[in-house]
Amino acid sequence: LRSFTTPPGSGGLDGRMVLCCMCGVQITGPSQGARCLQCLQKEVDITAGISRHASVQQCGTCGKWLRASGGGKQWVHAELESRELLAVCLKQVRGITKERQLVNASFLWTEPHSKELRVKLVLQAEVMTGVMVQQTVAIEFRINSLQCPACKKSYTRHTWESSVQVRQRAGHRRTLLNLEQLILKHKAHTQLIKLQPTKEGMDFFFTRERDAQDFVSFVKSVAVVKHHESKHLISHNVHNSSYRYKRTTCVELCPVCRDDLVLLSAKTAQALGGLPPIMLCTRAASVIGLLDPSTGRSLEVSPADYWKRPFAAACSQAQLTEFVVLDVTPVEYGSGKGGGMADLRGRSRAAVSLCDVEVARVADFGKNEDRVVVRSHLGHLLQVSDVALGYDLRTVNAGLDEDELAKVPLDVYLVRKPRPDKTAQKHRKRAAARAGAVGGDRATDEASEAGAAEDVTSLAAVGEEDDEDDEEAEELRAAAEQMLDSLAEARGKAAEGDEEDDDEDAAG
Repeated sequence: LRSFTTPPGSGGLDGRMVLCCMCGVQITGPSQGARCLQCLQKEVDITAGISRHASVQQCGTCGKWLRASGGGKQWVHAELESRELLAVCLKQVRGITKERQLVNASFLWTEPHSKELRVKLVLQAEVMTGVMVQQTVAIEFRINSLQCPACKKSYTRHTWESSVQVRQRAGHRRTLLNLEQLILKHKAHTQLIKLQPTKEGMDFFFTRERDAQDFVSFVKSVAVVKHHESKHLISHNVHNSSYRYKRTTCVELCPVCRDDLVLLSAKTAQALGGLPPIMLCTRAASVIGLLDPSTGRSLEVSPADYWKRPFAAACSQAQLTEFVVLDVTPVEYGSGKGGGMADLRGRSRAAVSLCDVEVARVADFGKNEDRVVVRSHLGHLLQVSDVALGYDLRTVNAGLDEDELAKVPLDVYLVRKPRPDKTAQKHRKRAAARAGAVGGDRATDEASEAGAAEDVTSLAAVGEEDDEDDEEAEELRAAAEQMLDSLAEARGKAAEGDEEDDDEDAAG
């Protein structure tokens, strides 16, 4: 596009026609050096000094482009004929100044595999007083292959700059599995280049130390950890005194998990406010939550306090025993030993429903009638004939001697109810969806039958050692029902005897 304009107030010849000084064509134009459009195009070339050929560098491995910015160079991602790639190309063009301004730029079509790019530039400059001229120029860019530093490292042993070693010295991997889910949920693995599992944890590798430190901060926000750092010298430049290190951060996770029964030493229990030697872990995240089911007292242990006085788990989930609830008696707050809801440091906590629960082990059905009455914090969840999981200190080796075992307030620590089977839940949801889609009684009956089958299966699975032994499960279920019936009959007889005694006393 070639044109010239006369700005307002530039001073013409009052609209009179004049002859072009070059070819004699009549024009209406400025008084100084009046030229027609064709003559001005032939005489003036504002594209002089603009480089017609240039080159850009692209990494042949990752496809990044080298861009000069702020006195330095940076490798960036850019698609073909994109604004980012156009900016990379314009950085290589010489001759664009304030007097010769760039008005527009766009790509011209080239073969995709030609290793060349063509860019059309529209330039504007003031060639005479009040006369602005725009001209177009096409520039060819040659694409040169150059390997970026990141791809160079990928072919050597030094592919990473910083690593994070996550370790948990425990007999299970529940905390590590939970940490993996949190990393995926919060997208903390975006800068990760390599993951290597080990015997006691995982190793995470990063290209920059800042990314590794951000990952360590994330782990500290979701778990109770301690860490220490180390570095290894890779190279040293004696001319400018520059050093290159590989840095490693070792992060150790707390071995205590949720629903574990922890053992506190005498000094630790006294430092935390006079706690019993056995506590139940109810939370294992950024802090550790401990609960005493006998009194309802709770405490949150910060990471600094834990690593100052560490304690271990006496029993884990692998040692949980199944119990059947025979009776539930709520306990009023304030009765007994510390039946309140406040924790040891005065912070308000969620309500803890204390209750006295009479339970019997599922494995004892049909063999004996051993029962035990314990204090539990699951008063809002437990009902008669429910199944609860807990730790039986009478049969489990918790690492306590006879003197320490005498100080333990409870023989059985109830932890939680069994979690429902996910497979059975999926079948129930499918049956419910089928019932809603069809809207008939048949689908509703199928859903009801599926729910009933799930309940029977869960009751039968309470005392069985093998999930596939249906006959033994049926015998255990019948024994449990018989025991509950005999218990209800005995309570009824006891109530009738008390009424007869009251009538005799009244008659006397």
